[in-house]
Amino acid sequence: MALQTCLKAALRSKYESLDEAFSKSSILPSRLCYQDIRYNYTEPEFFQHEYRRLDRSFFFPDAPLADILSCKCQHNRNRTVITIGVSGVGKTTMVQSCALDWAKDKGYHSISFLFPLTFWELNLLKDRLSLIELLQTFYPELKELDASVLNDDGVWFILDGLDEFQIQLNFDCPAVSDVSEASTVDSLVTNLIRGNLLPRAHIWVTSRISDEYQIPPFYLLKKTELRGFSDEEKEQHFRMVIGDDDLVNKAINHVRILRSLDSLCQIPPICTIMASALKDHVKGQKGFKLHPLSLTEIYNLGFGALEAKHLPIFTKLKKVALLRMGVQNVMYEDDLSGNGISVEEALSFVETFPLVLRTETGLNGTTVFRFGHLSVQEFLAASYKLEDIKAQKMNLSSCIQHQVDEVLENNEGVSDLLLRFMFGLIKERMLLPPKDLLFGYVKKKILSKISSYSTVILFHCLREYDSQALQEEVRFFQRYGVSQIPGFSLMHWRDLMQRIRAFEGIRETFEMEVSVRCDDKLIKNIPAIFKSRKAMLKFSNLTDKSCPALAAVLSSKESFLRELDLGYNSFSTSGVQELAEGLNSMTCRLKILRLQGCGLTAETCQYLSQCLMQHQILQELDLSSNGIGDRGLKLLSHGLGSSSCRLQTLKLYCCGLTVLSCETIGEALKSETSTLLELNLSNNSLKDAGFKIICEGMYAWCSLQKLNVSRCGITGAGCRYLAKVLCSISQLTDGWMGVGEWQAVELIDLDLSMNHIGDKGVKEISPGLMNPLSHLKTLNLSYCSLTDSCCAELASGLMSKANILSELDLSHNNLQDKGVKKLYIGLQSPQCKLEKLSLRTCGLTSRSVQFLTSALKLNPFYLTELHLVGNRLENSEIRALAELTKNHKYTLRTIDVSVD
Repeated sequence: MALQTCLKAALRSKYESLDEAFSKSSILPSRLCYQDIRYNYTEPEFFQHEYRRLDRSFFFPDAPLADILSCKCQHNRNRTVITIGVSGVGKTTMVQSCALDWAKDKGYHSISFLFPLTFWELNLLKDRLSLIELLQTFYPELKELDASVLNDDGVWFILDGLDEFQIQLNFDCPAVSDVSEASTVDSLVTNLIRGNLLPRAHIWVTSRISDEYQIPPFYLLKKTELRGFSDEEKEQHFRMVIGDDDLVNKAINHVRILRSLDSLCQIPPICTIMASALKDHVKGQKGFKLHPLSLTEIYNLGFGALEAKHLPIFTKLKKVALLRMGVQNVMYEDDLSGNGISVEEALSFVETFPLVLRTETGLNGTTVFRFGHLSVQEFLAASYKLEDIKAQKMNLSSCIQHQVDEVLENNEGVSDLLLRFMFGLIKERMLLPPKDLLFGYVKKKILSKISSYSTVILFHCLREYDSQALQEEVRFFQRYGVSQIPGFSLMHWRDLMQRIRAFEGIRETFEMEVSVRCDDKLIKNIPAIFKSRKAMLKFSNLTDKSCPALAAVLSSKESFLRELDLGYNSFSTSGVQELAEGLNSMTCRLKILRLQGCGLTAETCQYLSQCLMQHQILQELDLSSNGIGDRGLKLLSHGLGSSSCRLQTLKLYCCGLTVLSCETIGEALKSETSTLLELNLSNNSLKDAGFKIICEGMYAWCSLQKLNVSRCGITGAGCRYLAKVLCSISQLTDGWMGVGEWQAVELIDLDLSMNHIGDKGVKEISPGLMNPLSHLKTLNLSYCSLTDSCCAELASGLMSKANILSELDLSHNNLQDKGVKKLYIGLQSPQCKLEKLSLRTCGLTSRSVQFLTSALKLNPFYLTELHLVGNRLENSEIRALAELTKNHKYTLRTIDVSVD
């Protein structure tokens, strides 16, 4: 017990500084996972370099940290556990934390002796020595240590940082089984792992991923991997560095928007660098600004000003960084002094700027130096390499092309980040123009290696220079089906688009859970919205507080959002004004905006009108169920009538419009520049007078394809004006050829439901169904006060050679069997191409079913849906109709019926 007490005291003293750090922040990466070591498999290229692993989702189960230091392997000859992880992920901190907990009696009570050893300190031991002598060298307090206390199941050796060992482990070395036998340090290590030395002891090895191969899986009991910060831990770490919650949200949004930054932010030192750099960047920002920063821009923010103030030592460190690329991140005094940096100068720099350079004191008072993280080394190395190319007056473009080739040939990915930083610094220092041959060269390399992970490396590089790299070429290909880069097929471009979606982490739709719908949750999800093509935020309890964040997404050229549904939230005029600022941005690419039921007033329309004038990409606007009234539509008309307006769909259902609004709409429809294809004016008090004006607009010049005027107070008298539209035939002209082809109005879908048009109205519009150049395919006449009196005219239209009507809804009209008997004449005609017929609640009996069945037998090739629910039908007739759906001779597949 005396030896154990002595060892615990030594460990508490050794890790005292760590204890102090934990008192300020206890954030440690907690995501440890098991890996299967039953098979000695080689990972695909994607996983070989450690940074590349950050992009994947692990398929291994999580493991509690305590499981590593468990002693549940008495019947297994293998007692070595290895924990791997990327550089800086927290392996050493985790080891020291476990050792400190044991030393302070906070856990791991089954362990009798715990000996943490670091490989960089083992490098210092050049002489032959025994295992007992080795342990006493590290822990001089253990003078009475002997084999009797070590030959126990409760003994653990922690060997930290295999990647920093200067000697390659050789598992064919001579066996050593006596703890008093002198041997080389590497031999002692391999014999511990092989079980020749202290076969009952447990060994825990940590290593970077690049060096795990040194221990054959044959000798391992467990293999685990430390994954770094979770999303919650990243946010917690940002909060610790930045402090202010508002600034934390703004800063971390910059990171989460770019998937590659979010992945790198799992590594605690990189997370610290990003939080420190972004703290000052967002401090002066008002509202939301979502211009995603590249990795280079963040590192420039963190170290650029620092370099300017301390140029001499930075210049030396940059040279050291490049010289030591691919070498262990441990620098002894000679490594620095050999490049003109004195120990005193380095120690002074470390105290002030630990993110750039840090130090550690170990065995025999030896001091070593490390870059704050390997990414810092690669940033400094990239800077020095560019400066060296410039100093030697070499061709920069050719040199970088050569560097690209080297990275592609090196599967280990040693220079992945260095190349990425070089591209970013080329942009920052404006060293090459956007049209330089280098960028075309890289794009060709990406397309030629589209299935390789090299694509992702090079894509990262291009994005450091241009956040929209390859987007223009992709959009051009999508629009014209032609490649701007010669030599690549349709398949190449399709594969590229898939890789870009995966690279960016683009999702099709974002929708908040019902339980968390509110402004604060939305703001936290802004990065996810940024990466979504559709944001469905209907009924999300949103207010004006959300608008600046949403406007920031809309105004960013990097945003992928194309459809935004904000229906049934509550926005005031100022909120809409904020949204409009985002929409008015020249970089906004939103195509669909829905604001139905948001409590909008007439005043909001002036801001939306500006959007229609300035935002040429917006194709659909839904303002339904808002009380904008005639005044609101008048304000909106300035945008609707503008020649930059490209709106195709406008929905104004239940907006308090009257005949006064119809002049505005009619003028918009008359305009030769109008692009409007769909117009919904339902549930407004337009009356016949208003409908007349709309019809005149359509007749004069209109490309409208879908019109909904349901429940607008239209009567049979109003149908006279519609008849003129449906019967019209105009001769199109163009500026060069003069007279062109003959064509009718392009209306395809017409909804007149819930208007009191009566039989008179149907008789007025029926001749339009016989227009040889008509485009009308869908006609809704439900709830229109119809009787059997109009059915003969409808039948005439259905049996006309010119008729192309495919959907007809006559539901909730008093047609009765007499009406269906008249319709039968048209339905049985081979000229009738009706595919869907609705006769719900029309006062029908089984007699009507007989007519319909007969019609189907005579004309079996078109009708697929028949809706008869709400009528008094008998089972026998229904069964006869149902039989037709089972017979492949008939196209009928759906019947909707009810029995009285």
